[in-house]
Amino acid sequence: MSILKETTEVLGHLLEAMPSDSLFAIREEAASFLHEKGIPSKRHEDWKYTNIKRLFDHGLTIASGEGQETRDEGIVPAPTVQFSNSSVNRNFPTIDGVTFNLFSDASELNKFIGKSGIHNKQELAALNTTLFTDALVIHVEKNAQPTQSLLIDHGVSAAESEFLNSRILIVLEDGAKLNCVHHFHGEAISDNSLVNHVTEAFIGANASLELNFLQEIGTGNLVNTTEVNVERDGRFTTNTVQLSGKLIRNNTNVRIAGQNAEAHLNGFYMIDGNDLYDNHTLVDHLVPNCQSNEVYKGLLSGKATGVFNGKVHVHRDAQKTNAYQQNKNILLSDTATMNSKPELEIYADDVKCSHGSTTGQLDEDAVFYLRSRGLSHKGAIALLLTAFASDVLEQVSDEGLRAVLEEKIQSRLFGME
Repeated sequence: MSILKETTEVLGHLLEAMPSDSLFAIREEAASFLHEKGIPSKRHEDWKYTNIKRLFDHGLTIASGEGQETRDEGIVPAPTVQFSNSSVNRNFPTIDGVTFNLFSDASELNKFIGKSGIHNKQELAALNTTLFTDALVIHVEKNAQPTQSLLIDHGVSAAESEFLNSRILIVLEDGAKLNCVHHFHGEAISDNSLVNHVTEAFIGANASLELNFLQEIGTGNLVNTTEVNVERDGRFTTNTVQLSGKLIRNNTNVRIAGQNAEAHLNGFYMIDGNDLYDNHTLVDHLVPNCQSNEVYKGLLSGKATGVFNGKVHVHRDAQKTNAYQQNKNILLSDTATMNSKPELEIYADDVKCSHGSTTGQLDEDAVFYLRSRGLSHKGAIALLLTAFASDVLEQVSDEGLRAVLEEKIQSRLFGME
């Protein structure tokens, strides 16, 4: 049975059990969009380098229940919410000003699910909308500002050809602040499985959200979609570090809807073997006097393939916009490939916007200089590449997490042949 046919059957059961005033209309809209568009193939411009359809053609089936428990081992000492495949552990932590629920238990926030419209814009997000049974809902009260990060532990143990859906809704009231660490990890993952995750976030006036994604899923495949709405004087930051996975696709869409809001998107990826990592970003400037910054950096070796497609869209009313976008890559082998496409679409005339992309090889003169100071060849390379990643890692506000990320990156660099 194809995934679309299976989706139709599962959706039918979900709709039968669902009150008409709940997600009924949104699920139907998502299903209609999905059946019209289908699963994207390499003929779709946004997926031209990333063959996600082969997984569906191989025969994905919707996973049921929890997988084998795969715990984080405490990447950072923080209050933790545990995902096991697509299931959420209801043993929620206690944080002042923060409420945790599942979608079915959070009726006052149900209106936010699907409000971003992501279910009518991207096929994999639409598939998630039709199929998810429980979404984790995180509600941060007005002016609440917990000092500790929140760890969301995505333990994955997908079996052969399993399709997993997980979903999170984050709502920050005015003046609130939250720092989240999403750790996608697991070793017992089939290379024909697929994890499909969606995060929707709504940032109120003068509120601040930082989402840190650490992705190390062995031989698994992950599509991670993040949809964010930022209101007046709000601030959104995301830092994504990709260290292992056969195929990883990050879709990050930010809607800047209130004046004096900011968005900061940062990413660092290390790709080797035959793996493919694809980062797609869209920053939508709708109003005046806002700013956005994007810095994505990558190290590619073996026969790896990297993709960066970042778009900044400045609408006609978004005067005084300040937008910066940069993608830099280092190829560590002659067989690695990077496809970079930064874009600006500007309809306002009083803006400061710039973008750029560079892809090259390691500076051998710098390596020689460090070796002349006593470092080994491998040590000199590792030091230079650690410095290359540093301006991305410096954006991670949690010092403990930053130290863990630096250690993981250095471990991989010093382990290179």
